Amino acid sequence: MKVLEKVRHAKSAGARMIRRIPAAVLVVSSVMLLVSIVCIICLVSSRPERSCAEVWSQGGSVAYRHMAVYGRGGRASGGKSPASVQEYGKCLGKSDVFNVRKSLQGIVDQAGGKRRKASDNVTDPEGWEDAYCSFAVADIVYDHGDSENSAEVSVYAVGGNLKAFHPMEYLSGGFLPVKAVDKYQIVLNDELAWKFFGSYDVVGSRVNLWGHDYAVIGVVKEHDDTQFRAYIYYDCLEEYCAGLEVPVTPAVLCYEVMLPEIVKGEAVTELKNSLPSQDFYVESITGRFGFGRVWDHMIPPGEMSAMLRGYELPYWEVSAQRCISRLFAWEVIGVISLTAMIFVAVSLALNRKNKRD
Repeated sequence: MKVLEKVRHAKSAGARMIRRIPAAVLVVSSVMLLVSIVCIICLVSSRPERSCAEVWSQGGSVAYRHMAVYGRGGRASGGKSPASVQEYGKCLGKSDVFNVRKSLQGIVDQAGGKRRKASDNVTDPEGWEDAYCSFAVADIVYDHGDSENSAEVSVYAVGGNLKAFHPMEYLSGGFLPVKAVDKYQIVLNDELAWKFFGSYDVVGSRVNLWGHDYAVIGVVKEHDDTQFRAYIYYDCLEEYCAGLEVPVTPAVLCYEVMLPEIVKGEAVTELKNSLPSQDFYVESITGRFGFGRVWDHMIPPGEMSAMLRGYELPYWEVSAQRCISRLFAWEVIGVISLTAMIFVAVSLALNRKNKRD
């Protein structure tokens, strides 16, 4: 009898445990859904470029769209040689950027009802904004007087208004002005400034790059990156490339625009139609961290990696794509958690109904 009682007791305890499983699943799913929502919000809010278009259009009646074009470039002598234009239609040169700029300016003028004379020579964007860059690994040297300190650095050669697209924290000084007063100026990131000087208050100091002295005009702290990095004018990269034993034309690896958009999606089409060919990776930065865009980026698996083969992406795009991968992971967890919650809630409701009946 005692054995039978123990068996009945064990069955009763097992039944109670089984009945508790749906409630436990509901609690765990609710917690995981809440955690995924918090993580998604934190990831998106941490991206400095997410609201550039909104900031640009603030106070105006026209919305703007932030977009990026990524081109290819060949490095003839390995990793430390500059990316150069090697194949028309796949590589962007500075002349291509100016042609795109001219085309986009015409579109903006037409949308705004502005007419220009044929003699007008618009060299900079009016009513919109752009920036372009290339990058290469180089040795930068700081002469202490009695010794030298050198570092292998990612050097970003930039033109246009880069700081409008990539907000940075300024620890001292500022960024390269759009119009250069002295082209031999350089901005260091915080990691490089600390290595060379042990301080961020280094405006006016001088470093040597490619055999030429550059005046430090600012120190910046970037988002989500700890590499040694410096920023110079694109003209300096062109000068260096022209002085090589075999001169090359540097390739623009990233071109970004902030374009007014009256009809949603129209700006992307206008930008693509202004490019020398369709063989470029064009990304709409505005809205890219939205739920649908994240899933489109990640599904089917491996498609994006295959499409980007042969491209060298700037550090901010690499960081953004890592963020998208994390967003996707948390969104999958959120979807699974929400599905489990709905399934358990419906099951419990049906069980209660069956008991009443």
